[in-house]
Amino acid sequence: MLTKKELETKVQELRSLKAMKEELENELKSVEREIISYMTENGIDTEITDTAKITYKPQSRTTLDKGKLQEIFGEDLKPFEKTTSYNVLRVK
Repeated sequence: MLTKKELETKVQELRSLKAMKEELENELKSVEREIISYMTENGIDTEITDTAKITYKPQSRTTLDKGKLQEIFGEDLKPFEKTTSYNVLRVK
């Protein structure tokens, strides 16, 4: 079991790791933008290198329009809802 002092150390470690994660995510996005730029500038949707197959193609996703469902079924959409419960850790 952690002591309060050890808990504080863990919180500081968590904050440090989150900052590093944010920096890394920004670097990842930058590299992804460069790859996308290569694909679009060359007018291709597929490229093969020595170690990778890269594709940049349209994709679609279908969702339900809650507003239109409410027009048809009224405000009570409870019978159509699915609830999932999970624990969330928040450190501020």
